[in-house]
Order: sequence, then structure tokens, then C-alpha cells
Amino acid sequence: MAKSSFEVGEKEKHTLTVDRDWVMKRILIELDEEKLADEYHYSPLAKTFSFDVGSSEVHKVEVSLGRFSYFKGREVKVLVDGKPARSSST
Repeated sequence: MAKSSFEVGEKEKHTLTVDRDWVMKRILIELDEEKLADEYHYSPLAKTFSFDVGSSEVHKVEVSLGRFSYFKGREVKVLVDGKPARSSST
């Protein structure tokens, strides 16, 4: 599985983790180690997960799975308030 972490927020900080397994087609999304999504995505079509993160400092977070390609796999993009989030892959 490929795991990436993203920091969300300026003063109220949260850690968003996206863990994906291309072989089993599983995606696990966690916020501060709490599960937001855990599912198998067999369709070759794109899919987007949307969440509001924070209480005093609310951010709109989108995790997008791109269309499946045999040559590239599936691209994953994370947007925070419409801007690309920087990741630290593990």
C-alpha cells in the first residue's frame, strides 16, 4: 500500500492520511487517525471524496482518484480549499 500524509490547517492543525492499495483496489482515508472512508473501488472511473475539516478553522478537503490507466495506475490528488496539498509520502 502507498501511504501519503497531508497537514490541514494553519492554527488548528489536522493530519489527513490517504492509504491506497492498487492491487486490492482499496482506499483508506483517515483524519487524525479516525477513519473517514474505507472502501474498495473497482470501477475504472474517477471518484472524489469530500470532507469538511476543523471546527474553529474549517477547510474543504477533496481527495480525488483519477481514472484508471494500465500504464500509470490511478492518480490521487488532494485539494484543501481548492489548492493542491503538499504530501509527505511514506
